[in-house]
Amino acid sequence: MRSDRVANTLLVAALVGIAIVASSESAFATSATFQPLNTALTSVLQFMTGTFATTAATVAVAAVGFLALTSRIPWSWAFAVVIGVALIFGASQIVQSLTSGMGSGG
Repeated sequence: MRSDRVANTLLVAALVGIAIVASSESAFATSATFQPLNTALTSVLQFMTGTFATTAATVAVAAVGFLALTSRIPWSWAFAVVIGVALIFGASQIVQSLTSGMGSGG
């Protein structure tokens, strides 16, 4: 009986979430209300993909590659660092490819 109640609650929560996402405006995030948040997140993105981040990622990949080559860390850790760097620098393209199939929203 309790599992049925939990399942019903999760179903209602999922339906409410879908309704909220479906009814939201795609341009709402660029309104004046969210402009400071947009500016802050843009600054974080520029820092994470800028010159400093590129240099840090290069050093990290080189250091981890050397450590893996000398058998000081497992190769799986080295691959995890490389995948992490690829996700950080490729995040914009990944998001664009995922959202391009969603349509214009208007």
